[in-house]
Amino acid sequence: MQNQEGLPDDDELVRQRLHRLLEQHSQSDIARKTGHLVAGVNRYVHGARVPAAFCSALVRGLGVNPSWLLVGEGAPFLSDVPAETARLGENLLELVEAMNAIARMRLGSLTGKHHLKVLRELNDALMAHERLREKLNDQSRPLFRRILDDLQSALDKLDLERAADLRQAALQLSRLCDDEELARNFMRMQAYHEFQLKNSEQFLHFQRKLFLASLPDGTLFDERACDEARRIVVALVQMDRMHEAHRICRAVRNLAGRKGQKWDAFARLDNTHGVILTELGFLHKGLEKVQRTLPRLTGMHRRISEATQLRMMMWGGMLPVADAARIGERTDAKADHILQFACWLGDKASLRVALDYANAPNIEPVWRSGYFRRLATALLEQLERPDPKAAREGVALDTGAGRPAGGDSPLASACNTEVLVTSGDRAGALRELLRCEQARQALPREVTPHILALSLHYRNAIRLIEPGTKGAQGRLRRRAQKHMQTWFKRGWVAYGPVLQQAEAG
Repeated sequence: MQNQEGLPDDDELVRQRLHRLLEQHSQSDIARKTGHLVAGVNRYVHGARVPAAFCSALVRGLGVNPSWLLVGEGAPFLSDVPAETARLGENLLELVEAMNAIARMRLGSLTGKHHLKVLRELNDALMAHERLREKLNDQSRPLFRRILDDLQSALDKLDLERAADLRQAALQLSRLCDDEELARNFMRMQAYHEFQLKNSEQFLHFQRKLFLASLPDGTLFDERACDEARRIVVALVQMDRMHEAHRICRAVRNLAGRKGQKWDAFARLDNTHGVILTELGFLHKGLEKVQRTLPRLTGMHRRISEATQLRMMMWGGMLPVADAARIGERTDAKADHILQFACWLGDKASLRVALDYANAPNIEPVWRSGYFRRLATALLEQLERPDPKAAREGVALDTGAGRPAGGDSPLASACNTEVLVTSGDRAGALRELLRCEQARQALPREVTPHILALSLHYRNAIRLIEPGTKGAQGRLRRRAQKHMQTWFKRGWVAYGPVLQQAEAG
């Protein structure tokens, strides 16, 4: 039989597992060990509804794992699973039997003369259900907590493969455990796992649910709600939805008020807001926020913020690449920002310093990007030995941040344009530039292009399109020059040489 979605119903799935048992036991053997008639076993195998009593007999007589028999989870036999898991499976079977007792009630008979007896039976079945549910909770809670501890440890170590296995195990246990705090912690870990995997939509999905669950009953807003709102902002930043993230930051600041400014969660939010302001072009305002909140951050938040501060100082003309590589702890977050800026500078010395930093064996993983290492390598290769044919093949970059990897991505297309310019293929670079402009225009209104993508794109427009050009290309060049002028005034000192080239052009 099938359900309304066209999928096998539960009884059919149990029957399929019964066929699996027949690979090791004959029908007569199953009948003897379960105390049932061979004819009955044959009926169950060939389509008759499989009763709960027979399932219980399979567990007792053959040592079948009830969790596997009923829901397909775990190993087929109890000998293959830990004792703790086996006890949970036996309780699950008892729970199903109690629910079957409820299903067998003829609720219509409540109006008849035996209604008191039916009500008592219904009450007894429901009470049994509640007792078994409590028992399942008591037995599953410590196991669920232990797996969540292991999952958190794997996430902290960025061991994504182990985290995926633990997350699947925790998902199964979460169905047996009604502990709200553990469920909330598990949801937060799932969100963090999606963040590490760069699955921005799923990250945002979990964070919205966590934010709604975190809203307090007594007051409108508290520190936990502030931190969950910040994670929504981080999800939006990961998706390049900077304007929306900026609006949420402002709203959360107003909800927190003066009292909230003392929260550590508020400091993390304000630090993230500084990053967003920089992405929107306001480098001085963003840097001021990051510098002011940095002393209040700890752990991973502090290390990522330190890397962000170095990035802002490089683009603001305050810190050369070589000096940035010598400051503070060596992390892959800093490597990513140093590589980006070295790609912008585009000279051999800067690219070598950035690649040496990124390829060091003792670098601490807090980001796991690696995208710009390939771009820096491609640019250095073209500087040392120009090869337009190799450049035309593209850098084949995967951004690892929820953005598409192919030439239709503004970031990938802008980077490929830069490689073509460096190789000396101006005609190919111009074609790629126009593809990049199409990709930029195709972005949804709420999406802000990656900073390096926008910077390289507009610089290449000034390089490749002659002054006085008419039509769409001329408009692109004028828009690029205006963008550079506006951002230069907001603190992007690294744009200075491009503006000088444009004005001399």
